[in-house]
Amino acid sequence: MNAFSKKKIRLIITVLTPAPASHNGKTGGLVRLVEILKRLNDPSGTETILVSSDENYADYFRENGIAIEFKPVKSNLKFKSLFGLCLKSLLIIAKSFFVLKLDFLESKDEKVIAYSSSDLFWEVIPAFYFKIRKKNIKWVQAIHHIYPDWKTRPGNKATNFFGYYSQRFSFWLIKKKADKIISVSDFSKNQLVKAGFPESKINVSSNGIDIEYFESIKKIETAYDGVFLGRLNRSKGIFDLIRIWKKVCDELPQARLAIIGGGREETKKILLKKIRNYNLEKNIDLLGFLEDKKAHQILKSGKVFLFPSHEEGWGIAIAEAMACGLPVVSWNLPVYKEIFGIRTMQIEEKNTNLFSSKVLELLKNDTMRKKIGEDGKEFIKKYSWDSVAKKELEIISS
Repeated sequence: MNAFSKKKIRLIITVLTPAPASHNGKTGGLVRLVEILKRLNDPSGTETILVSSDENYADYFRENGIAIEFKPVKSNLKFKSLFGLCLKSLLIIAKSFFVLKLDFLESKDEKVIAYSSSDLFWEVIPAFYFKIRKKNIKWVQAIHHIYPDWKTRPGNKATNFFGYYSQRFSFWLIKKKADKIISVSDFSKNQLVKAGFPESKINVSSNGIDIEYFESIKKIETAYDGVFLGRLNRSKGIFDLIRIWKKVCDELPQARLAIIGGGREETKKILLKKIRNYNLEKNIDLLGFLEDKKAHQILKSGKVFLFPSHEEGWGIAIAEAMACGLPVVSWNLPVYKEIFGIRTMQIEEKNTNLFSSKVLELLKNDTMRKKIGEDGKEFIKKYSWDSVAKKELEIISS
């Protein structure tokens, strides 16, 4: 590790989520951050300081073997409205400036890096603040994907409006002060360049997969024909998923689908209503959020992975399914061509008839399904978290 830098690296990580945080709230960006830090966490090389509004995040880091100095930003305020959450996030940010004293960042023997693993504005603002207060601090910002136009994005329009323009605000801050930007794909990099980011600051560093971990996962007796793993929100295509599975069950009445993932209660209620409307109560199990090992055991025991998400920066869930030996059927998002090539079945977006027919084709042909699954399992080995962590350290150290 010290081959990359003569000085010890002090990483300042801010995870200032305004919503109630728990393992339910894990995102691809948080998974990526933890996997990288697990491989950088060397007392002789790096030190990680986590500034967070929820101790669940600190627990999650520790459970993954990451030694951290945890600096909590307490907030007992409870809001349910979008305006209330915005207000809470701003108050948390303000409190973080007092919690994290800047004088301790002064050191001749250390490189100090504000590392933002998300472009959520409540995580970008603290890094921006550190940068303008201490010019010797380097700010490294990860950006996973650009929000689509709020007017056409599936879901609540008010939420989409807020998400779209809050990301634009974050982008404005990042453009002004960030030293380096990490994009997880060339596709995302090109989008950022079109959005006005200087190409010279953008570094591409992919996501990865822990092959040894997935090889250690054992199958369980309960096997599902289809499995979905992801957050329960509209942009992940969960309502498309119900329509697709209805068409599958029209031909295979006993087919069973496992839906794994946490989400908002109102979204779960809509999902349950759609399941009942299609009379699929015996065909679909809503399993909620599950710890990694349990979720991956179900995944590995399944037959086909269905992932009709409408927007992804990379596709960690797809990579996990491939590592478990499952063939993947998804929409044909442009980034998938770059990351997965022809190793997944990518269907024209919104064509639920074709999507379901591909799932049926795989379920009816054991030989084809197993061949595609084994090919994908071998292919995904090229994405190693060890290689990603090494490249990430090269980026932040240079």
